[in-house]
Amino acid sequence: MVRRTQRSLHSSKIEEIQKEVKDFQWKVRRWHAEVPISSTVYIGLDPLNHCLSLMTRILNGEKEGTGYSRPFGANGMQ
Repeated sequence: MVRRTQRSLHSSKIEEIQKEVKDFQWKVRRWHAEVPISSTVYIGLDPLNHCLSLMTRILNGEKEGTGYSRPFGANGMQ
C-alpha cells in the first residue's frame, strides 16, 4: 500500500476540487456584494474569498505539475 504522503492527486480529482472551489467562490462573492461594507460579515468574507483564490492558484500549480510557490514579496509579505 502506498503511504498517503507518497501519493499524487489525479488530474480528474484536481478538476473536481477546482469546480467545487470555483462554485463556492462565486457564492462568497455574491454574498460579498450583498452585505454592507461596514458589516462584520463583509470583513469575514474578505479573507474567505482570498483563501479560495489561493486554493485556485495551488490547484492550478498541481494540475500543471509545477506546484505552488509564493514569490518573495507577494501581496506585500516577506
